[in-house]
Amino acid sequence: MTYIIKRWVCGLQKVYQWQRDATFIERLLILFTFAFLTGVSAQIFIKLPFTPVPITGQVLMVLLSGALLGKKQASLSQIIYLTGGMSGVPWFAGAKAGFLLPSFGYIIGFIPAAWFVGYFIEKKVKNFGSCILSMLIGIIPIYLLGAVWFSFIFGTGLRETMNLAVFPFIPLDIVKAYIAAYIAFYFFNIPHKYY
Repeated sequence: MTYIIKRWVCGLQKVYQWQRDATFIERLLILFTFAFLTGVSAQIFIKLPFTPVPITGQVLMVLLSGALLGKKQASLSQIIYLTGGMSGVPWFAGAKAGFLLPSFGYIIGFIPAAWFVGYFIEKKVKNFGSCILSMLIGIIPIYLLGAVWFSFIFGTGLRETMNLAVFPFIPLDIVKAYIAAYIAFYFFNIPHKYY
């Protein structure tokens, strides 16, 4: 098992070297790949009976994009994801597109979330605990913009919005933040010298 992990880390170091040396076209390919992976993770969803917002795998991918791509590229990948879905690409949760969705505010929140995670990974992460903290901070703009949009669409007050659009998602998002931090820190050797 140790041999496999060492080989994995060695391969990842080559990936980071490739990212450093990538041409404009190759960097664009990386951005579209992460936008696509966010779209794929959106298709892993669970509908809850009491809220129109589903639980999805997107948050995990957004957090990983921030950790692995850095603040600029990660936020650009989420901008591509957002504009693609607004332009008709059916890669929002449940193979939907457009902006008149209950979860559209969360998707807008993916952009600053990826940026914040990338920023904190670049500047502040020194150990696994600070990596988890970076991921948790990254979730805040997702909730904030998701709740504002939800309230706007459904005309709900603060308490109802929090009960339908924020509180049900906190436990699983903490787990996703932990998983993203674990993957970034232990498998991708974050913080690394990519930035």
